[in-house]
Amino acid sequence: MSAVKYFTLAASWPAARDEVADISLRVGDQVISRIADIEKQTVRDYFRASSIGLALWLADNWWRLRWETIRDARLPSVDWRLRHELNSASGGALWPPVMIYSVGNRIAFAPSVGKNVVGGPQSYFDFKIGMVSAEEYERELDAFFESVLGHCAGMADGGTLKNVVLQIATERQDPELAAWRRLEACLGFDPDDAPDEVIDAFVKLDAVAGEDGVEEAAHAQPGADSAHSLNLAIEAARESTVEIDLSLADDLGGNWNLPRYASPWQMAEAAAEELRALIGVPRGLLKHAVFGDLFKARWSDLKSATATARTLPYGARIGDGRKFHAALQTTASHDRRFELARQFGDAIWRKDASFGIVSRSKTDRQKFQRAFAHSLLCPFSDLQRVVDVNDPTAEAMKTAARRFGVHPSVVRNQLVYKGYLPFENKNDETEAA
Repeated sequence: MSAVKYFTLAASWPAARDEVADISLRVGDQVISRIADIEKQTVRDYFRASSIGLALWLADNWWRLRWETIRDARLPSVDWRLRHELNSASGGALWPPVMIYSVGNRIAFAPSVGKNVVGGPQSYFDFKIGMVSAEEYERELDAFFESVLGHCAGMADGGTLKNVVLQIATERQDPELAAWRRLEACLGFDPDDAPDEVIDAFVKLDAVAGEDGVEEAAHAQPGADSAHSLNLAIEAARESTVEIDLSLADDLGGNWNLPRYASPWQMAEAAAEELRALIGVPRGLLKHAVFGDLFKARWSDLKSATATARTLPYGARIGDGRKFHAALQTTASHDRRFELARQFGDAIWRKDASFGIVSRSKTDRQKFQRAFAHSLLCPFSDLQRVVDVNDPTAEAMKTAARRFGVHPSVVRNQLVYKGYLPFENKNDETEAA
């Protein structure tokens, strides 16, 4: 008996000699392809469309779907939407209103910008953002391509699809070419569209930032200026007088007993709880002296140091895997504590990294940093003791923020991600996934 898959993309063909198929798309317990036929008063879990048309769209955009993340879920660019919104596929079908994009080692399936449902005689059901492991996503797409080619190889565009799928397979199997394609996608370019000088600059910076660091930098600032910004961040880190020791991150065991598909927020909350237990401060405010000890530094030195990345798109750290120089962006006390806590969180996420950035991007690595800082500085278990979570007032949240030494947005975010306040926009919802 085979195990139930978390993610399925399947097609069945009512007519043997027709490419039009009944196509279903499911993520976890959500059937994204569930559609109501108002006139017939029926509900079905599939949409009817050209299987070759869908396969070609998935294949043509394979690298960007797999590796490019979203910058602003409220208003993505037109170019981004053409590559990531399924309703941009050709064929004139009533495609599910879903966006597909990467957050690192997971793939997001999120409601399209604007309406979450499609009006008219046929209407899709609403759904919440869902995440799939990248490995499972790739495996399921490979199976879908194979299925479509098996049925449609001799039909119009069947040969075109076969050639595109073979090209993708060739690129994926070549480590050097695959790395090039990944970087192009992270930067927001189609294959072979990225300026050669940008890719070449990143290749040189790989020796300092590492492959993961380069890709995080590309996510943080896609486009032609990305390599220049990374170079500036590296220089700012080297010139910074902020010295932090992150070796304590190595002492965390990471045995957090979490669900199989745990989110970065769940992992970060568990990591912060473990760290607080390790330093003997399970509850309450982390005083400045204790906070400085996390980095084997004096808080006064951390607070007074110049923010060498203040004018850059993101902050960074560079070192030997344990001791680092950090280029910070913030100056206010509560903001600097939060930024440094993110650096500590990043050392937990990638314990072997000699370089890391702190950015506003939507990758899982950055989401983990932000969530870790929230939970380390303002644990929800403490917050609910000082705020009526069922009726949180603005004044109560400000008071709690002062109590924990954080910005009021940290308190609000904790309440949002625990479900006590509604999401204000799609960025909030994306952050929690």
